Amino acid sequence: MKADTLPALLRVQMHHYGDRVALRRKDLGIWQEISWKGYYENVRDFCLGLMELGFKRGDKVAILSEGRPEWLFADLGTQSAGGVRVGVYPTNPPSQVRYVVEHSQAAYFVAGDQEQADKILAVKGDLPLLKRVIVIDMKGMWNYRDPILLPFGELQALGRELHRRQPGLFEDLLDRTRPEDTALIVYTSGTTGPPKGAMMSHA
Repeated sequence: MKADTLPALLRVQMHHYGDRVALRRKDLGIWQEISWKGYYENVRDFCLGLMELGFKRGDKVAILSEGRPEWLFADLGTQSAGGVRVGVYPTNPPSQVRYVVEHSQAAYFVAGDQEQADKILAVKGDLPLLKRVIVIDMKGMWNYRDPILLPFGELQALGRELHRRQPGLFEDLLDRTRPEDTALIVYTSGTTGPPKGAMMSHA
């Protein structure tokens, strides 16, 4: 089994370590563990959820969030679908968020919480390519009615249902991704001019 792309490496780790702990997160002061199998399944569900939204190979997904497991699920889930992850600094104001999303031509956007979602909602009118905003933590957003919004958990539920119908699809997607494919775009901080995007392959 090859590990020549980042999602393929996750698959190898999952087969190697299975129920051993891959990630830990603190929830209400208590550490919760995520196994390698659980890590893989969360990535799979995000990936297939994107496919249900009409995601195409080469599409970009921008992520604006503090560090958390969902960041990793979205990152590797995007790459598993043949897409490109675009990281956005969580301290960026709306104008800089707009610049990165517009410049990278991101069609999907993952926001960590209400504060980050508000930034993209403030500039979405300037982003005609933007299709959906996926929000990890919907706390404080239950009265938001913008149809562009989709809770992270609902996206993963779409992915689980697609996996039930087509159990081999995720593995097929992983096998289609090549080492030379672009995996992610990293933007400079833009202290001396507009941020520049560095395109990085899986290799």
